[in-house]
Amino acid sequence: MTQAEHPVTIKRYAGRRLYHAAIGSYLTLDVLTAMVEDDEAFVVREAETGADITRLVLNQITVERGRHG
Repeated sequence: MTQAEHPVTIKRYAGRRLYHAAIGSYLTLDVLTAMVEDDEAFVVREAETGADITRLVLNQITVERGRHG
């Protein structure tokens, strides 16, 4: 199976904390930005509800990149 068939799941907890369970570490938006640039497949889910918030996080990355050039 390819990574596209099984994207990495990132959970977002309170305070916008992003957790990558497979590596047991919290991530920053900079790390997710690098994952986007490296064309790594991932999905971001709200920890409490399981709702897919990937699009929201990608929008946040886009805004941050615009601010910092």
